[in-house]
Amino acid sequence: MALPELFSRLQVERDDLNFLITTTRYNPKHRLDALLPGNTRHQYAPYDVPQAVEAFLAHWKPDIALWSDHDLHPALITATAEANIPQIMIDARMPDDVQHRWRWRPGMARNLLRCFSNILAADGQSARNFRRLGADPDKVEVTGFLQEGGAPLPCVQGERDHMASVLAARPVWLAAEVSAEEEETVLAAYRQVIRRSHRLLLILVPADPERGSILAENLRDEGWIVARRSVDDDPGPEVQILVGDQAGEMGLWYRLAPVTLIGQTFDGGEPRNPHEAAALGSAILFGAHPARFAERFNRLAEAGAARRVHDTAKLAAEVEHLLAPDKAAGMATAAWEVSTAGAEVTDRVTSLIHTTLDARGI
Repeated sequence: MALPELFSRLQVERDDLNFLITTTRYNPKHRLDALLPGNTRHQYAPYDVPQAVEAFLAHWKPDIALWSDHDLHPALITATAEANIPQIMIDARMPDDVQHRWRWRPGMARNLLRCFSNILAADGQSARNFRRLGADPDKVEVTGFLQEGGAPLPCVQGERDHMASVLAARPVWLAAEVSAEEEETVLAAYRQVIRRSHRLLLILVPADPERGSILAENLRDEGWIVARRSVDDDPGPEVQILVGDQAGEMGLWYRLAPVTLIGQTFDGGEPRNPHEAAALGSAILFGAHPARFAERFNRLAEAGAARRVHDTAKLAAEVEHLLAPDKAAGMATAAWEVSTAGAEVTDRVTSLIHTTLDARGI
């Protein structure tokens, strides 16, 4: 999911490039396709057998190959090298358990890794394991991961200024794209926190904006004082919950809320990319089932930029803890550092691509 950002950057710097991205599972409705620039095609990867790989390479005729898979596919790597197509491994991971499995085939591992002109390892442990398996030490470097948040989500500055004025320094937390099944968990946690923080505002963004009217009605029936964004209600000092049921405004909410719970991480749905919130200075909370973004959430958690919450009690405790400005600010700084490191990796990858294509006269 970090590749669209890389492709967009390369397209600006070199407008004659076309991109092909392959995945071992292909779903044309995957969110990835919506993020890809117009000169990119998303295809199913060839089966890792010589006949399929040879047909694939003969059809597409790539000039350079970026490898970002967790696994090494022998037929594809070998055939690409034999076709004299440069290969660069990015976001390269080689945990100890995988390295131990490859030790039973040391010759194959060494031969495959020697097909890469550069191996950009995600961490020091992976770099050591690549070298142990026979990769050229001079071609392995520790860079970390590609930038994954992309450009900060936009918002209308006038709307942001108006909303900030209305809030008048009230404490705010955001529940971003929460599923209907998760709403009670969020509300139960809010009931606990609001006992000690009476001015706290919850911005509740439903996963389906069309549920905004029903959600607001249900909340009022439960006794909450509610405003709805889609009908231009302002969250005055008496409002407890603002229902953010207008599509395309996550950039606004992330800028206003120093603490964000990423929805659909309790029920294993389709959560938003956590780097969107991190890039705009919001500390991140997430549930036990972050689905396809699990690795990103874990990385942010390891950096001190996100925290996992398993249940209502933990969610309430973390929200209350992060209401202290210095606590949320510390997590936001950690998130910024992760994003900055990712941008440096993107710079390194684009530089390698330009150098390689220039050397090939392309």
